[in-house]
Amino acid sequence: MKIVWGRSLGFNLGLNKVEITQRIFDGPDCYNWRPVFALWPVKTIGGRYVWLRTVYKQRFWAVWGRGFHMEPEVEYAELFDILEDQ
Repeated sequence: MKIVWGRSLGFNLGLNKVEITQRIFDGPDCYNWRPVFALWPVKTIGGRYVWLRTVYKQRFWAVWGRGFHMEPEVEYAELFDILEDQ
């Protein structure tokens, strides 16, 4: 059994695998990809860390698991990650 850090006590034992089941892009404070300058390292959707250059950022509401637990999420990507994801 592996401890998962950064979660509440009920989820830190790794027994419950909670994943994003739905992404809502038309909620409040949501926006599509927009260019931003990454001053500090950010992890892209391709799995790489980039900094000190222009990347793209989007914000959406993520529904976690089967219940109705929503949280705002932010994703970063490079241009080729966005084109590959389409």
